[in-house]
Amino acid sequence: MNQFLESLSPSTIRLSAAIATAIVAVIALALVELRFRRAVREAAVRPEARRSAIGPLTLAARERHIVKRSERGFIGATGPFPELLTTLGYPARWLETLRDSGSRSAAARLLRFAPDLGLFDCFDSALRHAGVRKVLLAWMSAQGDGFTLRRIALSGPGREFDGAAAKAILADRMDEVRELLGDPEWAARAMAVRILALDDNERSKKGMADSLADPHPLVRRIALQAPLAGERLAFYAEAYRLFTIDPALEVRKAAKARIMAEFPDLYAPDMDALGTEEIIHVLELLDPTSGRDEEIAFRFLETGDPEQKLASAEYLEARGSLGPLLEEANPGDAEDFERRIRLLATAASFQVFGFLSVVDTMDKDGAFMAAARILAGGGDRRLIARMAARWFDRMGEGPYPNERIAIYRAVLSAIKARGDAEACKCLSSELSARRADRDLAAALLDSTDGSMDACVFSILTELFVDPDFPLRDELREALIKQPPEFIVPFALSFLRADRADTPRVLRRDALILAGQLKLTWALQRTMETLPTLDAYEIGSLAPIVVDADSKAFKRKARYILDGVDAPSRAAILAALPATGDKSFMSDVKAALRDADPDVRTAGVRALASFQEDKALTQGGLDLLRDPVERVRVAAASALAETSGGSVVKRLADVLADDNEVDDVKASVIKGLGRASDAASLDLLVDELGVREEWYAELAAALTQRSSRKDLARILERFKDATGELKTRITESVRAMGKRGEDALVELLGEEVVSFKPFIVEALESLGYVESRIRELKHRDPAVRRLSATALSLVGSRAAYRGIVLAARDPDQDVRVAVTRALERLAGPEGEAMLGELKNDPDPRVRKYVLWAMERVKAKAL
Repeated sequence: MNQFLESLSPSTIRLSAAIATAIVAVIALALVELRFRRAVREAAVRPEARRSAIGPLTLAARERHIVKRSERGFIGATGPFPELLTTLGYPARWLETLRDSGSRSAAARLLRFAPDLGLFDCFDSALRHAGVRKVLLAWMSAQGDGFTLRRIALSGPGREFDGAAAKAILADRMDEVRELLGDPEWAARAMAVRILALDDNERSKKGMADSLADPHPLVRRIALQAPLAGERLAFYAEAYRLFTIDPALEVRKAAKARIMAEFPDLYAPDMDALGTEEIIHVLELLDPTSGRDEEIAFRFLETGDPEQKLASAEYLEARGSLGPLLEEANPGDAEDFERRIRLLATAASFQVFGFLSVVDTMDKDGAFMAAARILAGGGDRRLIARMAARWFDRMGEGPYPNERIAIYRAVLSAIKARGDAEACKCLSSELSARRADRDLAAALLDSTDGSMDACVFSILTELFVDPDFPLRDELREALIKQPPEFIVPFALSFLRADRADTPRVLRRDALILAGQLKLTWALQRTMETLPTLDAYEIGSLAPIVVDADSKAFKRKARYILDGVDAPSRAAILAALPATGDKSFMSDVKAALRDADPDVRTAGVRALASFQEDKALTQGGLDLLRDPVERVRVAAASALAETSGGSVVKRLADVLADDNEVDDVKASVIKGLGRASDAASLDLLVDELGVREEWYAELAAALTQRSSRKDLARILERFKDATGELKTRITESVRAMGKRGEDALVELLGEEVVSFKPFIVEALESLGYVESRIRELKHRDPAVRRLSATALSLVGSRAAYRGIVLAARDPDQDVRVAVTRALERLAGPEGEAMLGELKNDPDPRVRKYVLWAMERVKAKAL
């Protein structure tokens, strides 16, 4: 073999190699072709076979062969195979080619092999490409039936096309097009309307007019958009009718657009003449650039039904009208301010609240108040934290104007009502920062809520363990609202805390919490902790503890009273009056003779609380001579509180006794300040005028007697008092502050003529009149109205000087209140005061009183 190869020339070897390569290539090509033909055959006879056996390049290159096989079939499998082309994806390829380049051959093959798939695309392409147009028209002629156009329409239902071009190529088929207007399929009618829109034939115009009432919205919309072919006013009337009553939004949009484009001079909807649903349709399509439409939207946002309010809110939000409405809110005009809040709150209630994003940029106090009130009821909860953080920063340091405190409370109300986790964190941080500010801290504590869980509980417990934190009552109320799994273990932990390490105020508050939580399963622990408190604290706490389980309390009270521990018995005696159960009265009376001073003290106080006057008089008077001073002090205080005619004389003797210790006398005076009968009040007033050395204590005790009944009696004594006593009574009444002021105003309202001069004198000394005059300048009209009414009730010259200055108040109700007050001066009884006002040194007073009296005279006419 080697010799044979060596004998061959190089050219022979190269030729042989080439022949071998050609043979291999031929065999390979034959195999590829065989594989291709088998794949095509497989796709024809088994359409479910995988198409991936033939690649895209092969499909493109062998398209002619595959088309031929689909028509003629294969050896052993005669055709045709119409599904072959679809199986191999040729119609989709032709359709893409047609859309991209307007290929005539692609159109021809689509119409031949897949007309239902590409018929409308061929039609649409024919409107732009002459070659495709010839193919389509030839195909339509070949069909030989009257349904060709219908097939085109149904192959592309509702698709848009050039109606003018279609009319041009179908000029000789317009009757067939008009027949489509009566077709039951809406797609056919829609195609006909697009083509006939530019046809001047009267039949076409009539068909177009009838199409405005077509059952399908697309047909009505296309007919609306067609060029005007009839009488202008008639078409406007029909367009307006469709705009207001058509249920399809696309039709109403088309009608409104047509009206505004061609009939803006005629468009003026009469909202009062429209029905409920028609109003909604109009509101949904108001013009965002129209000021008149904005007025319409505001009207229906305020007065419409819910659906009308929703449409109005959406329009106003899209127009950007709601944000400025919030930013410019001014509480100074109360009526406008409340209207703005109503409108915005209504929008927010329908989940239209994009306008609230201005909380990040608004800069007016009124806007913060309005935003807080709106967010308390609706809107994006996430905005509450951002609003709160901004307002908390704006508050700064005190003193704070009342208006800002009101906004502060409104912000807190929003947090309490709907605040999220971030708002809770903001509240917690603010509470920590404002812990030393009584007013703001109290408001913050009131805004905590159990739903905030651990977010706020940590700061509440931090404040609780601070014995110097002043707002203990408010803090406990906040803690009570926390989840039981947090507050119960926390409260119980103090009931067994070491007395030396736990301040009294913490133990007291923990006991109150335990009682308020009604922990019946910790009642004994609570009762055994009572001795850590003093008698007055137990007395105030007892109703809470007893209310947890009164039957269990009485049973355990009996158990403790039968024991030997004096502090425990004294504590139970102090708590017994809260039960109202006089079955323990024998134990209370026996306590007056107990060996332990604290038990005797608790017993005499319990008798006073049970209002056992007879027993108290008998046993209590004896205790005034008890060897232990604190017992005598307690007895004196209890007797004074209970008082009564039978005891008052004995108490007066105690005060007059030079040998009695001062602590006993001081207790008598304090008790008289806590009493409620007239005899004890008379004793206080009597002693106030004669006992110089006890003046401060007696004055303080009289200051405590600020009830309406007590003040009436004080005024009676005041009428008859003279000299120093009258001065001291006046100072005591002034020291009553707001409590006394409220009681005096209540008495003034009863219009007791004999008391009025003294009440007015007392109120003026308390600064009540000046305060009300200052409130006549308050931004809130409601405050100004109340102040004017209050001043008219006082009726002094100083009060009327303030009233007349409000005669030209911008608020009508304030002016009415002023006029009513001045009407009192119109009679004979007001003549002297009217003369004084007319001659007042202040020219403004003189001017306004004359002007106001003219109004009164005019009203009388």
